[in-house]
Amino acid sequence: MKEFWNLDKNLQLRLGIVFLGAFSYGTVFSSMTIYYNQHLGSAITGILLALSAVATFVAGILAGFFADRNGRKPVMVFGTVIQLLGALLAIASNLPGHVNPWSTFIAFLLISFGYNLVITAGNAMIIDASNAENRKVVFMLDYWAQNLSVILGAALGAWLFRPAFEALLVILLLTVLVSFFLTTFVMTETFRPIVKAKEEAENIFQAYKTVLQDKTYMIFMGANIATTFIIMQFDNFLPVHLSNSFKTITFFGSEIYGQRMLTIYLILACVLVVLLMTTLNRLTKDWSHQKGFIWGSLFMAIGMIFSFLTTTFTPIFIAGIVYTLGEIVYTPSVQTLGVDLMNPEKIGSYNGVAAIKMPIASILAGLLVSISPMIKATGVSLVLALTEVLAIILVLVAVNRHQKT
Repeated sequence: MKEFWNLDKNLQLRLGIVFLGAFSYGTVFSSMTIYYNQHLGSAITGILLALSAVATFVAGILAGFFADRNGRKPVMVFGTVIQLLGALLAIASNLPGHVNPWSTFIAFLLISFGYNLVITAGNAMIIDASNAENRKVVFMLDYWAQNLSVILGAALGAWLFRPAFEALLVILLLTVLVSFFLTTFVMTETFRPIVKAKEEAENIFQAYKTVLQDKTYMIFMGANIATTFIIMQFDNFLPVHLSNSFKTITFFGSEIYGQRMLTIYLILACVLVVLLMTTLNRLTKDWSHQKGFIWGSLFMAIGMIFSFLTTTFTPIFIAGIVYTLGEIVYTPSVQTLGVDLMNPEKIGSYNGVAAIKMPIASILAGLLVSISPMIKATGVSLVLALTEVLAIILVLVAVNRHQKT
């Protein structure tokens, strides 16, 4: 915690807002698929989730552009206002005896949209308020806070979702209110945009065209998408594999089957991050960001592949440890390396482009699940191995180009 108290006040506030947002996700958002499925059916639920993904992507693009044009704080304040409206609508849509799943979806769409405005502009603020010496520590604390809050939120959500969903919505509203207060009245601006004449000001298409023409950064984005594709297996093929192939065991009178093994895998990952993040960061503090990217992603790939090639508890548990150790090293390294490759005058737009990695990786991971019955777990493992090789090649090319220029 000493690292946290040594940070700039805006960075401390940004980490606090991330903690609150991830806590809300753990309590409510992680169970909303069940809610939609209960009220609207699985077919409509799939469409709604796809619309949510599109909305969050659009939010990231808009936030990146306007954070460069108007400053970070106005975008973050606007995002929290949208979240407040969404939280109020969610409560109004789930009053006892008056449940409306359609307006509930609109409410959570607003909350997700607003939160992604806050996160994207906040990421730019992290870069503004940090420096080369402490930036990796900031990203490490950001990742640590997310995992800790997800553990706490998931525990509360699992306990209250079915018997007291309305109470969870009130908790969600309170977290958004705190974020609104901190962002509006305590946080200060970290970026003063240069006011340009109307004829000189870039529109959103020109701003992102400039980023897309940065070949070095786009090569790095290719590497980032490849490693994100490996991470996305956590939500895609891993549940399918465990559900279909995991050999059920009995532990102290309780059955551990595929779905429960997935929960154990998730809890294991979050707990290891919370317990070991600071220690591993200290052990690898002298590593280059490139080295952290390569070794971290390599351990992630090995852990995930090993998970797919085994069907019993102990090997999968060990694979989960290997995967998580890799993710702990990889996450702050890839974020810091990405910052090093950005044009400092267009931080917001670069962060907006970085938002594309999640939807692209998610689509590719979904396609892999679709063809998995044909290629089996062995084929999926081979795809992941080739993806990791591609990621390493691309990041080496990107860093080499950056060093030359």
